Amino acid sequence: MLQDGKPHLVVPYSLVTNDSKYGRGQFGTSDDYFTFLRDQFDMLYEEGADQPKMMSCGLHLRAIGHPARAVGLRRFLDHIRQHDKVWVARRSEIAEHWHRTFPYQPGMEQIAKVGP
Repeated sequence: MLQDGKPHLVVPYSLVTNDSKYGRGQFGTSDDYFTFLRDQFDMLYEEGADQPKMMSCGLHLRAIGHPARAVGLRRFLDHIRQHDKVWVARRSEIAEHWHRTFPYQPGMEQIAKVGP
């Protein structure tokens, strides 16, 4: 994508596995959070056997930062550490990887263009 005539990489951000669901009442306990993330990860991991997948988890200090909530995140991280070929990364690390692996070339913005 080009922004102001310069290449601009957009790293996906999901509200599906976002800790903001605590504030909206969709997660009540750390077990709710852990189970939801674990199930999402397990399905993507299974599908990723043929083609890599990405799971984005939005984390906010005021949401996940409470001890009774953070324990669910810790359990999730412990779960994914038991699997091979999993990379836990910050958005900046993902962006650096994409810039390094797929450097911008003119015309790439057409790949992401949606619609006519």
